[in-house]
Amino acid sequence: MIKPVARYLIYLPANLFFVALAYLLAPVLAAISLLTGAQLPGALQWFSTLDADLDGGVAQGVKGYKADLSGWRLWWQRACWICRNPAHGWQSELLGMPADGSVIVRQAISDTPKNQWYVMETAKGVRFFCWKRDQPLFGGFYLKLWFGWVNKSYDGRNHHYAFQIGPQKP
Repeated sequence: MIKPVARYLIYLPANLFFVALAYLLAPVLAAISLLTGAQLPGALQWFSTLDADLDGGVAQGVKGYKADLSGWRLWWQRACWICRNPAHGWQSELLGMPADGSVIVRQAISDTPKNQWYVMETAKGVRFFCWKRDQPLFGGFYLKLWFGWVNKSYDGRNHHYAFQIGPQKP
């Protein structure tokens, strides 16, 4: 497991750079989308998510996302979507691990607290991992922790790089 952890740590600065850049560019990218449509052109879409366009919150039924918006409200909703899913394209295409032929080598899952550990291997024998934990806090809140590469390929091509620490309420 030394190589996968080392690879993860080497990729971390690039991931933090692209996530920060996605937050900074979100207003500009949302403005571009008003001219080009909900799917940003080319690699610009990499600043958001690859498995949905910038109106993905509507299609997925995410609370607060509304259909048939225009103007400033549409711009704001799309900027918020980019910030909700910052740099997922970069995390998948540049920092991700190929999904085709990848297998789970080992997994451990527990419910209290919710904890998941996966060791996976690409078709070429390269190992990678995913660790997810929902650490209970107080008042029904928990701390969502995701490190490694997501065990599920959302775009069907790659397991995207994950570095997520955030309070959540179920």
